[in-house]
Amino acid sequence: MKKIGIIGTGVFGTALALTATRAENQVLCWARNPEVINSINKQHQNPIYLPQISLPTSIAATSELAEIFSFSNTILLTVSAQATRSVMRQIKPFLKQDTILLLCAKGIEETTGQILSEIAATEIPTTNIAILSGPGFAIDIAQKRFASVTIACKNKEIAQQLTTTLGTPFFRPYMTTDIISPQIGGSVKNVIAIASGIAEGAAFGDGSRAALITRGFTEMARLSKALGGELQTIMGMCGMGDLVMTASCTQSRNFSFGKKIGLYGSAAQALTENTQTVEGIFTARAVVKRAQDLGIEMPICETVNRILYHGISLKEAINELLSRSYKSEGI
Repeated sequence: MKKIGIIGTGVFGTALALTATRAENQVLCWARNPEVINSINKQHQNPIYLPQISLPTSIAATSELAEIFSFSNTILLTVSAQATRSVMRQIKPFLKQDTILLLCAKGIEETTGQILSEIAATEIPTTNIAILSGPGFAIDIAQKRFASVTIACKNKEIAQQLTTTLGTPFFRPYMTTDIISPQIGGSVKNVIAIASGIAEGAAFGDGSRAALITRGFTEMARLSKALGGELQTIMGMCGMGDLVMTASCTQSRNFSFGKKIGLYGSAAQALTENTQTVEGIFTARAVVKRAQDLGIEMPICETVNRILYHGISLKEAINELLSRSYKSEGI
């Protein structure tokens, strides 16, 4: 039995803890909340994020970061994209030469426009970094429903090791040495999902959603290519697969948030009512900034950003998109 450390006990971190134990690993989770730690260790439940699911005794929790790195050299970082830099600074003193840090959040840092591997290159440059991304809602993973993901690392042996360590018949990883595409796919798909939800809420029709998803994938692939990603990777689970799932169903927080905007006709009320982490809200602004810096056109992402932060109405947004000149197919 191998040992896995997990930083974060939100719904996704807890779901990955369950997956790791199903792959016959022992897991130690780090959490801030004493109630969560006590419940995991004594009642074998996470009462805040997965209250209806029993956890095996092979999952334990601690409030001490040092314990996580003494326990294992394979660490899953599951905190949000916006919290990643802060947590990397906290764990830096505990990192070892053989530590493997698997980044599991999806998003781009709002203040800098950096993807998570770029943050790691600044904050913890000597650490072995890998990426986990792809379609799979946390609750489905926790309930042992099938999910397929991408595990990426520049070091192919580490990617293979992580795939073997975490893979089960119900959680199937595909591996790649392309670390760019999984991060861009996992980030940009949230913005496109908001656009798709808007189209659903505003009753624009299935054709409009199909067009948004398809052209949204083009924008995703365009940005990935500009940053050094490979087209064959973005066409897989971490790109096309994740986009299809996130932009197509109400279980997606980004799609559901966009649907509210479509129903209301603008973003103001949906933003006021929102109480969940909708990563696409942060990513919209960050990805537009990054695209502008690279000189890349991403009109759907730009329009979502203008709806969220510049108060334009859906009517204005649609007029802007439909007045664009005709284009050839392709990226």
